[in-house]
Amino acid sequence: MNRSDPPDAVLHPEDRERDESGPWRALFLTGALAWTLLAVLDWRALQSGTFLWATVRSAYTLLLAPLSAAALLQDTRALAAAGVEFGRAKWVYAAVALFFPPVCVAYLLHRRRRVRSLGGRDDGPPAGDDTG
Repeated sequence: MNRSDPPDAVLHPEDRERDESGPWRALFLTGALAWTLLAVLDWRALQSGTFLWATVRSAYTLLLAPLSAAALLQDTRALAAAGVEFGRAKWVYAAVALFFPPVCVAYLLHRRRRVRSLGGRDDGPPAGDDTG
């Protein structure tokens, strides 16, 4: 590199193109499935008051439910970057997911309908948008 060569342009973080896509659907689906399995294990097989019961209950209540809700919100954020808005419904889904993560099934059906209504595929942003 020669000293007379101009340095590479460094962009401010706000000026960079943002990639909002991520493994959000896989993350909240996995969280919801794990939550369901642990909740069923708690309700059916574990005796309350034991160490294992407390560990399982903490895992699905304090880890998996908030993880699923956050991933659901991130998915709506990624869709918003592609032009698909959910409005207040995303907050309702996320609030319900804090207590019952399998609500993601209803969210996925709603998501599918919204994306298809804008001419997109179920696995990506609407057609005509080159962000994903």
